[in-house]
Parts: sequence; structure tokens; C-alpha cells
Amino acid sequence: MKKFLFIAIWLICIFSLLSQDNKDSLQNLTQKFRDFEYTLVIDDALRLLESKNKFSNPELIEIYRMKGISHYALLDDSEARLSFIEILKIDTAYSLDPSFTSPKIISFFNEVKNEYLISIEGKEEQVTIIKYDTVYVPTRDLTSEYNLKQALIRSIFLPGTGHLYLNSDLKSWLLTFLSAASIGTGIYFIIDTNEKEKIYLQEANRNETSEKYNDYNFSYRMRNLAFISFAALWIYSQLDLLFFIEDSQPEIYSYLPKVFIQPQGISFNYHFEF
Repeated sequence: MKKFLFIAIWLICIFSLLSQDNKDSLQNLTQKFRDFEYTLVIDDALRLLESKNKFSNPELIEIYRMKGISHYALLDDSEARLSFIEILKIDTAYSLDPSFTSPKIISFFNEVKNEYLISIEGKEEQVTIIKYDTVYVPTRDLTSEYNLKQALIRSIFLPGTGHLYLNSDLKSWLLTFLSAASIGTGIYFIIDTNEKEKIYLQEANRNETSEKYNDYNFSYRMRNLAFISFAALWIYSQLDLLFFIEDSQPEIYSYLPKVFIQPQGISFNYHFEF
């Protein structure tokens, strides 16, 4: 009896260790996915799937979900499709959570789901279209893509106007006002600096030279400060449009460039059709 009890306890300990190892592996995979280390996510997912019998169906779905989204983010649609099909083989009713997934990926997943259901049932099943704030997400949102292009063009000429084109909020008006003010101030002090430089160079009275130089130096510094401010606003405006506009304009997420920081370096993915 003691022998059987010992074996039972031993099996329970081994099972607990294996379960903990699986849990740790999934946590590490999830952390890499949240850190946008998509190449590492794919490598780790492939390693875990070599022993897929160790995982429950919900765990397998989560592994395939992160693997599929990683492939899609790296512009590998074919592998993303295969990963999503593996999810549907486990649960044909599965849907991606719109709270944590971009509309473009959900649209792609729904296409795969529709094709898969047709292939296994021999007839077309309609997949519910995901709705976001009364705006339905089509396969390709030409309006959102056009709006992003127009916003980028406007922002290049005057920072803030691109934001205004997309959304007339306080931030957009503030960026536009500061940009116009800085460029206007810079132009004014260019003229003022040139005039005061001439006055300073033509001053013959040594007692007045210091005062004239101070006036010239003040205008010179203000001119430089104005253009440095404009340059900073210009850079910020472009970066904000390209990488951070998603929060206020989620429908154009799919057309934004993606930067991924990985151990082997920084990768940049951008797909923009004209």
C-alpha cells in the first residue's frame, strides 16, 4: 500500500512540475508578444507546438493566436492563415477579441474563418462583421488610407494641419498654432537680426557698440530658438501621425508602420499603396 501511495505522490509531483513548466512557457511567450518581439514569438511557439499534447485546447488556441498575429505583423499572410486555421480546427466558433486586436487582423481572421467553414461544410456561412462605433470594417478601408495620406502631406508643410485633417481637437489646434507661431516668429527675427546686424556693424560710437551688439545677439538667439522649436514640432508631428495616431484613429491602424525591437536589432515594416 505504501508503495502505491509513493508512486501516486511521485506522479502528482511530476505532473505539477510539467504543468508549471507549461505555464511558465506560456507566460514567457505572452510577454514577448506584448513586447512586439514577433520573430521570437514565432520561434518559441514552434518549439512549444512540438509537444502540443502537453497543452489544453484553450492554451493551444492562445499559442496559435499569438503566432498568427506575429506572422501577420511581419507581413507573412500565408503562415498567419495556417495558424488561424489551426485555431478553427480546435474551435470553429472562435473569434478574436476586438479589445486587444486591430480591426485589420480581425477582418483577415474572419476571411480565413469564412473560407474554412465553406471548405468543411460545402456551403457558405456568413461571418458576423465586426462593428466599431457604427463603422463597419471592410477588407480594405480606402477612405481611411486616403485620409492618412492626406494628413501626412499636410503635416509635412505645416505641423498640426495633418492632425486637424483627421480630428479637430485641442491637440490638433495647439500643434497648428505653435507651428505657425514658431515659423512666423522665426521669419520676423530673421529680418530683425539682419537689420540689427547692420546697425551694429555701422555703429561708430564705441559707447553704443555694446548695446547694439546685445540687441543683435538677442534677435539672433530668438531666431535660432524659433526655428529649433519649429523643427521639434515638425519631427513630433510626423512621428505622432505615423506611430501614435492609433488611439484616436483606430481605423487607420493597419496603414501605420510597425517598429519591432528585437535582440538581433530593430525591424521596420511599412506597407503603403499609392
